[in-house]
Amino acid sequence: MRILNLEQGLFFEMGDGKNWRVVHPDMGATQITLNHGIHAPGQEFTQHIHDESEDAIVCVEGNGSIRQGDIYTPITAGEMMFIPAGEVHGTKNTTDQSARMMSFQAPPDMALYRGERNYAPGQSPTPTNDHVSNVQVIDMSKAGPVFGKPCDWRNVVSDQKGAQHLSLDFIQLQTGEAFEHQAQPTESVYVFINGSAQVIAEDVAPSNEERWNLTFKDVIFLSAGDTFSLCVTTPNVDDQPTKLVYCRSLARTY
Repeated sequence: MRILNLEQGLFFEMGDGKNWRVVHPDMGATQITLNHGIHAPGQEFTQHIHDESEDAIVCVEGNGSIRQGDIYTPITAGEMMFIPAGEVHGTKNTTDQSARMMSFQAPPDMALYRGERNYAPGQSPTPTNDHVSNVQVIDMSKAGPVFGKPCDWRNVVSDQKGAQHLSLDFIQLQTGEAFEHQAQPTESVYVFINGSAQVIAEDVAPSNEERWNLTFKDVIFLSAGDTFSLCVTTPNVDDQPTKLVYCRSLARTY
């Protein structure tokens, strides 16, 4: 288990915004990646295709559009785009304000970090005529609820909804609410997109526990078998809920 931050990853070039890889093979991940980008008005994350990877792009702050050829589909904070493998996609800030995006891929696509997806202007792939896009834009707060959870827990993407390589949940907790992350057979990532919480990880005995007070932009990376507990112990500004995005690889190995 490792505590990371969206703005403390490794910079990589893709289009003309600021982009970081936060969870990636060079830091030990083998099944899932997390990227983070801040794009000024007009800036674009170059259109590209993942050969095998599925992509889940979350708009964290601001607004923008997913671009597929000459077609732009708006996306706003709190929404997620699910991109199946093989679909042409990029993002562009089509607004007059800065936009913050993050994206998960499974399995990892190292070509993205080698610059092989960063096409020169006019060289990006485009959808073929008559192609019907399978890209989905989903309001995470309105996704299907997961019953029996101790807080507002929504499943946005999963194998039951057509994904093959990753699942993504959206979690909202009010003050005093808590949950335990049970051991999983694959790697997973939690990202704080609003509010704060206390996280406790125990190493066999409670005397060996570690505690963190985490907040907006903090990231929890979990290897298979890792566990922790999380609780919102103090009220957030304006009593806003603590919000997390949870993404998990569906495959044991790649």
